[in-house]
Amino acid sequence: MNAPTTLPTRPVPDDIAVAARAWASGLLAACGDDLVALYVYGSALGPDFDRAASDVNLLFIVAALPFERLEALAAACARLPRPDKRKPGDFQFAPLVLSRTTLTGSADVFPIDFLDLKERRALLQGEDVLAGLEVPLVHLRHQCEYELRSRFIGLRQAFLRAGGAPGTAHALTVGAAGASATLFRHLLTLRGQPHPEDRGALARVVAEAFGIDAAGLDAPFAAMHAPAPDEATARTRFAAYLAALEHLIRAVDADSAR
Repeated sequence: MNAPTTLPTRPVPDDIAVAARAWASGLLAACGDDLVALYVYGSALGPDFDRAASDVNLLFIVAALPFERLEALAAACARLPRPDKRKPGDFQFAPLVLSRTTLTGSADVFPIDFLDLKERRALLQGEDVLAGLEVPLVHLRHQCEYELRSRFIGLRQAFLRAGGAPGTAHALTVGAAGASATLFRHLLTLRGQPHPEDRGALARVVAEAFGIDAAGLDAPFAAMHAPAPDEATARTRFAAYLAALEHLIRAVDADSAR
């Protein structure tokens, strides 16, 4: 089973498109005739993009990436403005360069990443090669469970390493929002369900699909948009999120027997 092949591109805001082409000009010159496509992808095309703090992700796809081309691209990167010299209002760009062979050969290994590329992409230049990229879903459940378990263990370990210091529970809960949204979208892909863009609605739909406490799954998103709570409330929210994650892991693991 593969993901839908013909997901449409998304519109990119004009100011991001103009700034991206200007910022990438040196890298585009280094790609030369080997450039296949230039995309904006990821959170910059979503509803929760933070223009002041979030990166604008750029994907360069080249026909081939021998070491000489890599050297030319590295030299172009060295001439880019330093992040600490960014002016107020400037975007922070994060480039990713893939050869066409790497692109087509990696979709089965990183299904979450490539499904995100297909779903949240805006073509700025070249051929829309992601439109026809096949992403096999056979390994998606395994990667989703791996990511859930890794984040669950990581959150508990981070709380332990911090000695449970005041503020830790709230910071860890808020910090889990971005990764949780990505995983929740692809858990719904596993169930063949569409996903809402709104993160709160996303948590509720996942909770319903897998029989999980919706308030627990929604904890990171609720924490993002609320004033910093008192320590007891923050710990209760963090505990609810960990419990919901643990139940979700069990539900996803049970899918392997289907």
